[in-house]
Amino acid sequence: MSENGYVFDAARQIAAKLRSAEGVKTIAIRFPTDDEWIERQRKRKVVIKQLGRGKSETIVPPGSEEVDAEFVARLRDGAGGPEIDAFEASRILEDISRADVDDVIPEGGAFRILLRVPGGTTAHVLAMPSAKDIIQYRRAFARVLDGPFNQQELTINLGATAELYKRLSQKAEGYYAGAVPIIHQAAVVKAAIDALETGLGVAEPENF
Repeated sequence: MSENGYVFDAARQIAAKLRSAEGVKTIAIRFPTDDEWIERQRKRKVVIKQLGRGKSETIVPPGSEEVDAEFVARLRDGAGGPEIDAFEASRILEDISRADVDDVIPEGGAFRILLRVPGGTTAHVLAMPSAKDIIQYRRAFARVLDGPFNQQELTINLGATAELYKRLSQKAEGYYAGAVPIIHQAAVVKAAIDALETGLGVAEPENF
């Protein structure tokens, strides 16, 4: 249990609410499994277009919403309720996947990371990743394919997150039965790496 008494339970049914011109739509869904989050991320490829002079543009190609529509239909599992379109499905997934880092606090050779998720805040204590951890993680996390017209296709492998989180995790607070969804693990691992690389976990040399 977290300090505020909040417990995130991935097995609990979710009543997702959408505001529309017709009023509020309430959609009953379950929270995705880690394998389902990994599959969705793999299907949602991102295109990076190099614009020159060190500038680039990140584009989510058309069709990603259709992936989300199929995904949400699976999460509804035939349950009744109002019809939603592909763009509303994407909004639902954005809401339930929210994981915002509120603070990163050094604790000896570890970081305590406060993560705001739907409904409350959880806490994670991760050992500081080594240079080897970070390099191997980045190699496994993102796959980039060069395409025509100065474009690159980026595919994210969330599975790499689970491997590093398991290796670094010392404690997780605010989760029912200790089950931390991979989408939360990804936010926490990124926060730990960012904190280390910005100097939060590195002692400054006395003479440079």
